[in-house]
Amino acid sequence: MRRKAILWMGYFLAFACVAVARAQTTTTDTIRLQLFTDSVDLGEVVVRGHRTPAANSRWSDLQPVGLATVGGANGDLYKALQTLPGTQVEGESGRLLVRGGSSYETQTYIDGMHVLNPYTSVSLNTPARSRYSTFMFSGVNLASGGAPLEYGEALSAVLPLETKDHSPVTKLGVNASVVGAGGGGTRAFAKGSVSVDLNYQNLSLYDRIFSGRRDFEKPYRMYSAASQARYTPDDRTVLKVYAQYDRTDFSLYEGDERRLFALGEDNVYFNSTFRRRATDGWEWFGGVAYSRYSRQIGGAAVAGDRWLEQQQEWHLKVKAGKRFSPTFRMEAGMEGFFRHYEDAYAFASAGVDSRNRISPIIGAGFLSAVYYPWESLKAELSCRTEYVSAGRTWNFSPRVALNYYRDRWMFSATAGRYTQLPENAWLVQQSRPASEVCVQYNVGARYDCNGSLLKAECYYKDYSRLALAEADGAGVRQVTSHGYGYSKGFDLFFFDDVSLHNFEYYLSYTYNISRRKYREYAELTTPQYATRHNASLTLKYSVPRLRTIVGVTNRFSSGRPYHNPQLPGLMNDEVKPYNSLDLGLTFLPSKKVIIHASATNILGRRNEFGRVDGKPVWASDDHFFYVGVFITLGKKAAYDVSSF
Repeated sequence: MRRKAILWMGYFLAFACVAVARAQTTTTDTIRLQLFTDSVDLGEVVVRGHRTPAANSRWSDLQPVGLATVGGANGDLYKALQTLPGTQVEGESGRLLVRGGSSYETQTYIDGMHVLNPYTSVSLNTPARSRYSTFMFSGVNLASGGAPLEYGEALSAVLPLETKDHSPVTKLGVNASVVGAGGGGTRAFAKGSVSVDLNYQNLSLYDRIFSGRRDFEKPYRMYSAASQARYTPDDRTVLKVYAQYDRTDFSLYEGDERRLFALGEDNVYFNSTFRRRATDGWEWFGGVAYSRYSRQIGGAAVAGDRWLEQQQEWHLKVKAGKRFSPTFRMEAGMEGFFRHYEDAYAFASAGVDSRNRISPIIGAGFLSAVYYPWESLKAELSCRTEYVSAGRTWNFSPRVALNYYRDRWMFSATAGRYTQLPENAWLVQQSRPASEVCVQYNVGARYDCNGSLLKAECYYKDYSRLALAEADGAGVRQVTSHGYGYSKGFDLFFFDDVSLHNFEYYLSYTYNISRRKYREYAELTTPQYATRHNASLTLKYSVPRLRTIVGVTNRFSSGRPYHNPQLPGLMNDEVKPYNSLDLGLTFLPSKKVIIHASATNILGRRNEFGRVDGKPVWASDDHFFYVGVFITLGKKAAYDVSSF
């Protein structure tokens, strides 16, 4: 490993030296103003001659309004993202799965800082929702493959979200819906602003009308409060502080024995970031984030038992970058993750039966160089080095990316190595835990023509050092790092908003073959969450005279695999395919009132998400219906005025 690391560092330094030498030896007798093609890396602020598309597997600057009006998304960020290629439908949990990876392998970042737990807990087999409103972000980015190495601890994909730098308008608003109410607003001043958002959700009324398959004792409730302060002393400096707390609880009866399952959950997230562009061309960034999540469950396995889970994380990051010439840019940074996890389980008639605890520390440094030998070619070479205290191991991860532009075409290729600690439940069972590894290869092309966009990409992911439960020579079960697997396939995407007046649509398709020998899978097989075919068609039609946007989405995926004991092998059968036709309607009766309605699975199809012990896994509801009203108080109007 050391020889490989030294060799890669040698390549990297040689690459950087050649680029710097070429940049510095160029001389001219006249002053020339040149507009050059530039990348769209997050946080980069430069003058652009024209916008360069992002790498093929990156989705940059997705607009919040566009995501919120996706039919059937119900205003949820993660459900709207499930219409993009590379993602899979997981209707029973609502979490984001990318290219054959589990939801744990896709990590969320806000303003460059890690979010430990971005999902809410709703109830058993009920889709979780994002803890954060789509409208608090200026743009949404998703790297479905070959993500920059700045973002660590993500085997499959990263979702970087950027909050707004400026809120120049003072506004106040309230909202009410069939599931709750809320309000908030922003107070703007000369060089900054302060925003507050309060929300309360309660499914009591909804459950009386649409009870579904749940038998609540106390229906789902959630309280949330969030605030953000922004300060911009000049046009080169931005300081932001964000904090949020939410509390969730519910109880319901489970199984034939009507066991009372009760959950209480508390979540805290805080981050503060500082960004400055110096006059000498250097760009500086510093940030700190804190996440704390605790969950208490009664009746987790048997009546009267108790299970407690707590985890917290400090994330610290600093980085600096500079464009040394129109053809060369360099960036470097360091970060640390300081984590603590513990759980405890107790039977009703006893004290603590089992307790697990671990406090891993991850220290990392990353370095990247971007070079334009020609305007039509962009080459990026980067590396990341990590030290993980849990297993006292070093990880070295290189990454190379090439983009070639010709007329309206872009061709891209990336290859990189990514590492991530196993999930906590498996991490605490390993005597000498090691980071799991995924090496990704992506090759793709895109064609952009006056409002129409076509994307295609092939990918291959090679997994190693996965957590695996296996028996030793004495038949004792232990968790090792001997697991492995792969995921391969291709993505297709077509978007068009110019062919028909006031009409836009896009079509996504993903083909995936995923095999793993890890966790409880004793042989190489398809995980329960992986499906081979995933497709979605999203339509939006604007009716200006009625001030209305109509959205229709149809999602399809092939059947989930499950283990059929009557057939040989593991995960050897599939349930019927998934299909859901969803509708959305956004109506603006005035500049100060927004009415949004949404309905999922309007055909009432009963979708099955695999089988456990021969019993089908159903979502708690076959469909969901939402109606919300957002009202602006004051003279100003804004989308979703209760958000920032």
